Amino acid sequence: MKLWITFSLFVFLLINTQARQPNIVFVLADDLGWSELGCYGNNFNETSNLDKLAKDGLRFTNAYAAAPVCSPYRAALLTGQHPARLNILDYLRPNSSNALPTNHVTLPKILQNNGYKTGMVGKWHLTGYKHHDAEFEVRPTHHGFGFNTGSEVKGVGNGANFYPYVFRTQPIPWVDLPENRLGKGEYLTDRLNLEAVEFIERNKDKPFFLYLSHYAPHTILNGRPDLVEKYRKKHKTGSSTRKNCYLCKDNGLPVESCTHWAEHHNPHLAAMLESIDDGIGLIDKKLKELGLSQDTILIFSSDNGGETNVTSNAPLRGGKSQLYEGGIRVPLVIRWPNGNLTGGKTISHPTANYDFYPTLLDAANLDPNPKQTFDGVSVLDSWKKPENKPCPRTLFWHYPLDRPHFLGGVSSGAIRDGDWKLIEYFDPSRKERYELFDLAKDPSENQDIASTEPNQVKKLAVKLASWRVQTGARIPSRPLLTEPRNLQFGEHFSSGQVSENWFFQKEWHTENGVLFRNDFPGENKRLFYKNPNFKDALIRFDFRLDGATNIRLVTGSSGDYNSVIHIHPDHFYIQTAMDDRGPWYSMRHGECAYKFQPGKWYTMTVEYLKDELVAHLDHQHLAYAKHPIIDQERTYFALQVDQASAAFDNIQVFQAGSHKNRTEILQYIQSVANQHPVEKSSKEQFDILKRNTHAKLHLTDPKYRQLVQTIDDLDEQKRQKFPEAFQSIKVIKKAIQDERKKLLKEDPKYKETLHATHRANRALDQYLHDQDPSIQQLPHSKQKAALEKARKKHLKEPAYLKLLKVAETAQQNLETRYPQLFVPDETLRDKQNIARKSLKQNPAYQTLIKTRAKAYQTKEKYLESKNPDLPRLQALLDQKKK
Repeated sequence: MKLWITFSLFVFLLINTQARQPNIVFVLADDLGWSELGCYGNNFNETSNLDKLAKDGLRFTNAYAAAPVCSPYRAALLTGQHPARLNILDYLRPNSSNALPTNHVTLPKILQNNGYKTGMVGKWHLTGYKHHDAEFEVRPTHHGFGFNTGSEVKGVGNGANFYPYVFRTQPIPWVDLPENRLGKGEYLTDRLNLEAVEFIERNKDKPFFLYLSHYAPHTILNGRPDLVEKYRKKHKTGSSTRKNCYLCKDNGLPVESCTHWAEHHNPHLAAMLESIDDGIGLIDKKLKELGLSQDTILIFSSDNGGETNVTSNAPLRGGKSQLYEGGIRVPLVIRWPNGNLTGGKTISHPTANYDFYPTLLDAANLDPNPKQTFDGVSVLDSWKKPENKPCPRTLFWHYPLDRPHFLGGVSSGAIRDGDWKLIEYFDPSRKERYELFDLAKDPSENQDIASTEPNQVKKLAVKLASWRVQTGARIPSRPLLTEPRNLQFGEHFSSGQVSENWFFQKEWHTENGVLFRNDFPGENKRLFYKNPNFKDALIRFDFRLDGATNIRLVTGSSGDYNSVIHIHPDHFYIQTAMDDRGPWYSMRHGECAYKFQPGKWYTMTVEYLKDELVAHLDHQHLAYAKHPIIDQERTYFALQVDQASAAFDNIQVFQAGSHKNRTEILQYIQSVANQHPVEKSSKEQFDILKRNTHAKLHLTDPKYRQLVQTIDDLDEQKRQKFPEAFQSIKVIKKAIQDERKKLLKEDPKYKETLHATHRANRALDQYLHDQDPSIQQLPHSKQKAALEKARKKHLKEPAYLKLLKVAETAQQNLETRYPQLFVPDETLRDKQNIARKSLKQNPAYQTLIKTRAKAYQTKEKYLESKNPDLPRLQALLDQKKK
């Protein structure tokens, strides 16, 4: 009987041990280089707990970050996707509009949905912040973390690592830790360690996922004083790489004694790392105390390589912001006793941090959500059997930049295929486009062998380019005229993050993070952004021609447009507008032939600097304009698509200053501006040339300006003397609109009759809302298009037709009572034509017409005399007519 009870208890314990899914603790350091830990060969920093973790678990020598900087790594970790697919390619600025979209089924979200308790402690850096005027702020709790503390509420990396976490004269703490829990001198890393251990304690009875994301050892380095002093005594500190240190300045210390920026044997870096290591010890102790150590996956890594101004990543080349190994290869240590991971093993198989998501699901025996695309793969078998050679793996990086990173990184992409590593540089001015390394023979990347291995370069370059197409990774054209500065506004159309500043009508909607000009016919060809205000700027947007033959970016001021970027299937060009304030006349400027493939994404970069404008797809395909109308504040911003359909994404407007090499840049622009001419018929050539010649002469030639003024004066006489025949339709319609406003104020019957039409139309919309209640739950970017879709669906239903009849009757009643307010344009034109015919026998009119015709002929002859191509093209057109 005792034997049976003992056996039953054993079976019960075995079943329950196996039934519980593994806990997951992921500890991430910030900017910790590959060679900083003792278990990776460092003999200055002291990391006893991490060294023991490596001894008891696995140490990886070819673990990679998805990018050489912070935010892309974190996005890839939580989504299992490459940063290029997410379009989070660089660290997010404090006012960024590109927060991680909430429609992703992130790792914490799927774990939470499967019974895990989820918690995040520390650095987030996947959003802009309200404090910095970001319109949307997406927090960890929006992505499946049930508990969150210690995350930043403003820009990071300022060295304010002690309670109350306020940097210098800034008004608020930069992290969400309102209470002091560790007494005088509370240190940020210690506090985060405490919060992490307490999360484990609170959630010991259920599987949990803890993401402990340290801010350390990101610069400005600022360690705990007792530990800093320990390392100062241990080894002579390297010289400072900075001549200005705020922390030293605030403490009245001379620059000569600064150790925050020591280039080697940095005591602050070592101290910060020891604080992280202490946390590993505390977590390990708590797991053992609770009996959870055996079935907890404990992971430690870094988000990218170390900063080379405070450390070295040797033997690896480079560091943070660079695609050399020192920037992207990171330490990785994993322990999971119940997962049969052999202690003390070293794994040399390449892996990237987007592999964690599918691997951890595999470890927890959970199926992925089919809505979530993965670029990562499960490497659980490699964890369990390091000695087995895995399938060949190719890793990719995509890091396009407008200008070099302040730590030295440049715009580039990379591929590792086996032991071959190719770096491709995107800067067209760079002498060498590719660098090739054999990592098996040259892990320090000292020998670029691109010139001696051209076939290998070609093979890898094709593979890298193909991957970019598959992933949707784009390389925006680098700025030419300008130096981009702060983000003015941006829009990525992410779920739940579409700005209220867009004025949506039924012809426009968003879907799956993309803006669409849909198939609904209508008058709302433009999508306006409310109240923009910028002048010199860089604008960038992604677009796709799905069927449209003309899409436009329209900017202007004072309620009118002044410049337009036209994009057609086979070319793009710049147009400036007619404006009486100049007065300026409409003009077509630079153009560039380009075959846009339907359904393919492209990125257009548009730069405004004083009176100049350049639009470019790359540095070979560009259009340039110079005109005084460009040099003004822009308070008008819109996208225009005349007919369906087209798509847009990733719209960003940056403030901009002049490029430091502006003179050279202008020479370059002029040298390539006409390399891709646009084919035109003789008629098109003539019309454009005539319009442009007219506009240019009016700007530069006083005599021509006087000839034009004479004609304008005669036209004004026509309007004044014979308004019924010659008043412009625009002016007539303005008068009608003014009368409507007056009637609304002074005529109660008009007001009630008008409101009756409004009530009837609202009733139609309410019926549709009643039939499809979900419409009202949609964001504003989808509601009007969804309402129009519902209208088509219910259009023939008797109840809808009854309401439609009421609306039509109300409108007819309004038009019958006030017919003068609803005169069609065609009727206005017909009345003008009748009035003009009646003037044929009027002597005063005939005299005015003859005078005007003579003035026009004089102006035309002068125009032709200034551009001999005009009479030549006119003769050619006349010849074709015969």
